[in-house]
Amino acid sequence: MKIRIVIPLWKRPEVTIFCFDELVKLIQASKHEIEVTCVISEEYFEPICFKYGFETVWAENDPLGAKINAGIEKALSHEFDYLMMMNSDDVIDVKLIDEVYQPFFDRPFFGIDRVTYVNFYTGEAVNMEYKFSCLGIGKMMRRDMVERAMKVFKKLYTPHLNRCMDDTMMDNVIRTQGIMPVFVKYEGQLAWDFKSDTNIWPWEKFKDKPRVELDKRFSECFKVKSDAESLIEK
Repeated sequence: MKIRIVIPLWKRPEVTIFCFDELVKLIQASKHEIEVTCVISEEYFEPICFKYGFETVWAENDPLGAKINAGIEKALSHEFDYLMMMNSDDVIDVKLIDEVYQPFFDRPFFGIDRVTYVNFYTGEAVNMEYKFSCLGIGKMMRRDMVERAMKVFKKLYTPHLNRCMDDTMMDNVIRTQGIMPVFVKYEGQLAWDFKSDTNIWPWEKFKDKPRVELDKRFSECFKVKSDAESLIEK
């Protein structure tokens, strides 16, 4: 299975590099053939993407909908079976693609409705589940559905929007193509959204939610960050 990931980038390079490191691990571990197209608006992201072997396409950051569509148009110049959407502050576990998603690879549109939000600076985490919302992280769309949207309707995401991107995109597909997304359920933590100071939905939105223990795969990372901060304070 060939999967093309499209990622719009904007600021917070330290978070993006952290997530790129995790993405490379996923690509190396997955049984699928995965390639990446990044949509950039700042010059400093070009060498970063080059270092990781990720393709780049330029687009204005505002409006975000048009920026994402530009990345999808570029992705369609390549061969792939499924388009997967990610953001530059997202991490997913290879188990989500190789195991949990495996029975759904004949469906045109599927994804998850639950994610773990993580404070990038402290490692605090909360689990959030949404009703009838196919989240941007790890969203899978079969090529024929994407091509139909881009060729017939000239868009997949609503071009002028900067917020509510995923819900309006889902509504567009349901309304214009009659395709309902499949919401894939999973156990434990397999998808993480790392919150920083630069975010449409910052950590402050979730600060009053019940905390959960962050998956152990990240524990060493936040131990290193904590040790570094302690040294700076001294």
